[in-house]
Amino acid sequence: MTKEELAERSKQKNAHVLDLFDQPDPNPTLGSYLELVDAAGARLHGVTANEPRAVIERLKEIMTREKVFTVSALARVSGLNRSQLSSLLNSSDPKPSLLTLHRLVVALGAEQDFVLVEKMNEVVVQAVAVGEAEVERVRQEVKARHLRAVPSATWATGAEHRDREAERAAEQDASVQAKLAEVEARVEQLQQAKIALEKQRDDLAAKTARLGGMNTNLERLRAEDAAEIARLLVANRDLEKLHEEDVAEIKRLTRLNISLERHHIAEIERLRATKGWGLGKKVTFGAGCFAAGVVVATAVGRALRPSR
Repeated sequence: MTKEELAERSKQKNAHVLDLFDQPDPNPTLGSYLELVDAAGARLHGVTANEPRAVIERLKEIMTREKVFTVSALARVSGLNRSQLSSLLNSSDPKPSLLTLHRLVVALGAEQDFVLVEKMNEVVVQAVAVGEAEVERVRQEVKARHLRAVPSATWATGAEHRDREAERAAEQDASVQAKLAEVEARVEQLQQAKIALEKQRDDLAAKTARLGGMNTNLERLRAEDAAEIARLLVANRDLEKLHEEDVAEIKRLTRLNISLERHHIAEIERLRATKGWGLGKKVTFGAGCFAAGVVVATAVGRALRPSR
């Protein structure tokens, strides 16, 4: 197939498709690329459909297979923004560029998982061929039965003859359509089985590479992932320690406040019992209570203020 033929077969504008071939470093959207792949009669190895969502799901399966647990580590190794990567992995309608997919595939060391293969493999093509032969055989048998079943004009009128011929033709069409449906269902089963085997083969190949330590990119990603998990654990422990310290400080200040309140109440009772308490003493005592309250309030505020 030439690029002109691909442009004609695709659903995209011819000029746009031809321009992609002329660019030194083309970067279409993944959806646009997959549409061209489909028009060329191909698909990505191990992916159930030529759709971005199916490709992203396969990437997530590979992350699980390789025990990559953090998006942050994958973002650092692939050079992508963490929030954008998180949105991409969780979107119901992802629209990444082909370059973004390339970066993720390389970061995961999954180049062998995303090669292009023919949409229908040899086994499926053979199944289709056998199905076509079966359909043709049915057609030939129908023709033979039709020739033997031509009614005699002595026992059927022209109208009756046409009605019976129409019925036979309908039955023949139904038989052919049923056979075609059966073949199509079988093709779909074979295709799904083939994709499952492709995934199994890729998973085994990845396990072999992991055991041999041959994938440098993936080893780097695993190291980044382990470091990120360790960092998060340390940060969590620090936060728990700060929280415990805050709780202890709040309890201490609460006890101090209760003690001051008791002291003030006792002092007020004592002064009430004392005769000749002048205005100056009252003002001094009030100012002291106010100052003590300010100190306690400030200390409590500092304890409750976020330290992170």
